[in-house]
Amino acid sequence: MTLYETIQNINKIAAKQPNINNIIESGDIFDLNKEEYEQKYSAFCCTQRTHVLDDNFITFNFTLYYVDRLNSDRSNTIFIQSTACEVLTNIIRGLNNLDVLSINYSDITTFTERFTAECAGAFINISLLTPYTTYCEDEIE
Repeated sequence: MTLYETIQNINKIAAKQPNINNIIESGDIFDLNKEEYEQKYSAFCCTQRTHVLDDNFITFNFTLYYVDRLNSDRSNTIFIQSTACEVLTNIIRGLNNLDVLSINYSDITTFTERFTAECAGAFINISLLTPYTTYCEDEIE
């Protein structure tokens, strides 16, 4: 599976979650700060990290984010963070249906952050091991 296909599949799995209303397709969580766009919350973002290639396999590394808007009194902080943990867990379960050899993930980290709105959420780092494939291989004599 290519990098493009992997990201598209992760975003499709995320889009099926009932709480997600916006997929940040650029992969940059800070695009939530762009004022020229009307942001819909809750939002999901799949950010690339460094990928690792060996002779036969490639490990794609990502950080997955779930972000939602806080009430003005921040009374929904824990609720958003709890929902974020559930949604990220559901996305990880959905990844089991992809054509990958293994899925590794780390701790879920909750946060509060000021984007164009005051927000809360969580993120998780994941690694997907896949067979190395390419669209064009050149044979050199």
